[in-house]
Amino acid sequence: MPIGETGKPISHNQELNEANDAELVVAALAGNTQAFDVLVNRYRRAMLTIARQIVRNATDAEDVVQDAFLRAFEALPQLTDLNRFGAWLHSITRNRALRYYRNISRYEPQEDMEPYLNREADTSAADPAHIVTRELTQEGVRDAIQELPTDYKAVIELYYWAEMPQKRMAEFLSLPLSTVKWRLHKAKELLKTILERRGYSEDV
Repeated sequence: MPIGETGKPISHNQELNEANDAELVVAALAGNTQAFDVLVNRYRRAMLTIARQIVRNATDAEDVVQDAFLRAFEALPQLTDLNRFGAWLHSITRNRALRYYRNISRYEPQEDMEPYLNREADTSAADPAHIVTRELTQEGVRDAIQELPTDYKAVIELYYWAEMPQKRMAEFLSLPLSTVKWRLHKAKELLKTILERRGYSEDV
């Protein structure tokens, strides 16, 4: 087993988790299914975010993402640029979601999603008044995000809900990192303005 800088053994799982996308793709192509599992864990939440934007239904989005991962695994040998795995996966997810949406030939209202802003539960949250206030705030944030222009909504959902680092977000969306940073900055400003207009405090 490899030895790290501290002299302690490095687990195989740790090596995989620290590997970049290209290294994981190579390992997966060589037959290491755990490597592809790491990629699944790395991109699943981001893919759900993209799928939900199209199919507008949490359960359907789960089906789309499962289908997209299966398609990606089967087509992995066809990936020509290993460094663009994230962008490739984004394209597959979007195409499968659009196909799914066309197949059901109807628009379903978006089901309640997990909060975009993952917050630690307040110890005082057992108070029903606090519970109601928190739920109303989360609903307000979700509604406010829907008011954002599409480009801004995409980056802020990936940042807050999928917790995706900006560099990986840039690769996933096939955008320059500077563009992602600028869009995220503008999205936060717009979101704050929308929330303040609706009567929420600045620290929401």
